[in-house]
Amino acid sequence: MIYDVSNLALIIFFTFVALVLGLSFYFARKTKTASSYFAAGGTIHWGVNGIAFAGDYLSAASFLGICGMIAFSGYDGFLYSIGYLAGWIVALFVVAEPLKRMGKYTFTDALDFKFNSRAIKLMAAISTLVVSIFYLIPQMVGAGDLVVPILGLPHWVGVVIVGSVVIFIVATAGMTSTTYVQFIKGGLLIIFSITLTIYILNKGLRTEPYPDFHKYNSIDVFFDDSGELYLKENPEYLIAGKASAGPYTFV
Repeated sequence: MIYDVSNLALIIFFTFVALVLGLSFYFARKTKTASSYFAAGGTIHWGVNGIAFAGDYLSAASFLGICGMIAFSGYDGFLYSIGYLAGWIVALFVVAEPLKRMGKYTFTDALDFKFNSRAIKLMAAISTLVVSIFYLIPQMVGAGDLVVPILGLPHWVGVVIVGSVVIFIVATAGMTSTTYVQFIKGGLLIIFSITLTIYILNKGLRTEPYPDFHKYNSIDVFFDDSGELYLKENPEYLIAGKASAGPYTFV
């Protein structure tokens, strides 16, 4: 598909890239210790941290992946979004808090401190890489899909560009630059979400379809051997465990 590249979109994109790269250069000069790299030296304001967490959660995987799962799997897709959110709570109390008490910054460091075993450290490193790769796949796919209409470049070029920028941000200033980049992204998402909500409420809510509703919605039906009329859509679409492959898929 060929997109008409907008000059305004290009200006906004490159302005944002220049901003995040500038933040990385600025904070890189202040990142001298392991504490400042992995934990930002404990100097991040709680408000900035909270919005950064929101920006991290509202990622391509959430905005595009969860919406797609709800569209194709119904209520089961919504349950996956709840599980993703609950994972943050588990990570906070089961992983983050013990690491803070130990004075360590990574899960592998904590295992090394507790067991002092090379085999355990190796398995922890491998599991971290495997999880990170599978987590990055939807992020990079979403990033490439967004770059295609903005810059008019092939999908793989968008993945390379966004991946290179992210690697530079993380490698130069660690958690400090990452937090402020997520803070900017989270702030923009919150502002635009509120704007869209106000616009929708301003249009008003109505239970009756618009006159041109039939142009955008159709109901597929079929007749069985006895001549009975049936809907092609799954009637169990909104029932938990019915839209998935099996009743235990969500678990």
